Parts: sequence; C-alpha cells; structure tokens
Amino acid sequence: MLNKKFGGRVAGRAAAVLVCAMVVTPAFAAGKAKTSQFCASESDLAALNARVLQTELMVAALSCNERQRYNNFITTYQSVLTDRSQALQGMFKRAHGAQGTNRLNAFVTKMANDSSQQVREKGDGYCAYAGELFDEVLANKPSDINRVTNKPWIEGRHGYRPCVLEASRKQTG
Repeated sequence: MLNKKFGGRVAGRAAAVLVCAMVVTPAFAAGKAKTSQFCASESDLAALNARVLQTELMVAALSCNERQRYNNFITTYQSVLTDRSQALQGMFKRAHGAQGTNRLNAFVTKMANDSSQQVREKGDGYCAYAGELFDEVLANKPSDINRVTNKPWIEGRHGYRPCVLEASRKQTG
C-alpha cells in the first residue's frame, strides 16, 4: 500500500526510484532474446497481466493522487495478487533458472518504467484514463481479474507469447 503519511514525498521518492531503475532496464532489454524464446502458459499470462495492471495502478496512484483507490485495490485483490505473484516467481524461475529472481526484478522495473512513460505520453489525459481504470477495476470482483486484464495494452506490455500460439504454429507449419 502507499503511505499517505508522507504525502508528496512518496511520489518524489517513487519517481526517483523509477529514474534510477531506468539504468537497470538495459540489462533486462539485453536479455530480451531469451524472453522471446519462452512461451507463457495461461497461468503465466494471468500472472504477467496482473502484474502489469498492478504496476499501472501504482504509478497512477503516485502520479494522480489516487493513493486511496490503490490501497482499496490492494486490499480487495490481495489474495489473487498474492497468488499471481507466486505464479510469476515460479514462471521466472522456470524461464531463467538461477537468474529468475534478478530477471523478475528487472521485469518489474521495466513495467514501472513503461507505466511512467504512459504518464509522460498521455500528459494531462493520463489521470482521466487512470480514473477510468480504477473505476473499472474496483467495480469488479477479484475473481474477475482475468476479464479485467484481458486487454491488448496489458497483454502487449509484458512481451511474452502464449504457448497456445506456439502449439498451433507447429501443427499448421
């Protein structure tokens, strides 16, 4: 959860962390070829999509003063987010072996940087967009998270391919 006690200092610190984290991102990008060779199962994709959504909402909370709604999201979705986080950790261990934890950390950093880029690109319209996203997420139950995260912008952000496409290509190719 985001700490309201520190007010604007939290946003400033988060921005500083994201800027510092940008230095880490090229290391993740350098390993992108390995990522593109790994296909993600349905449960992997659900975990990836949940992480993209969570990160987008975190950045929106810091950028648009939506801390209370982010805290509501975390509280409401805590169980499903915990399950998806564990699944994501397992996926990165399978995909990257001993480097799984480092690659997961780099992935999370990249997702935060991508979300921060959206703030810059959308400018004043970003907070309206973020408000609509919070409205949608909080109007749904945690059991509906797959429906909420089934959006091209979420699926496209993490960069992993589904294994289903891989299997269908092998059968037809």
